Amino acid sequence: MAIKRVPEPICQGFQIPELGKFSFNIKYRGNAFGAILIRFNGAVYGYLNQCVHMPRALDCEESNIFDESGRYLQCSMHSICYDPVSGESLSEICAGKKLTALKVREEGTWVYLLDKRAVMETQPILADKNSTIRS
Repeated sequence: MAIKRVPEPICQGFQIPELGKFSFNIKYRGNAFGAILIRFNGAVYGYLNQCVHMPRALDCEESNIFDESGRYLQCSMHSICYDPVSGESLSEICAGKKLTALKVREEGTWVYLLDKRAVMETQPILADKNSTIRS
């Protein structure tokens, strides 16, 4: 009999502003990784925070995760751009590659990790809407 996995809370939805991010740590397939949640056109998406061009966090040099137009995710080191919905690289140098997507779901006031390959490394930070969250 398979053990049913309970979704793990990551953060409250208001902690991810439109075109913003929320950073957190996970174990992905047994290895420690940084991960991000982003909000694009109202929907929340989750990815390992690792550029496909080089093993660096997308926000390793600047905290902003979106390009100036607000249409694409962008690695701050070499400006590699990604589709925020699919994670697909839009840069020729990494054509055909994708960010590693994480299965997440926003339900009620929380965003949950549903990915069977990953577990949270830390407990979610409980915050109220009036507090300042830095990610």
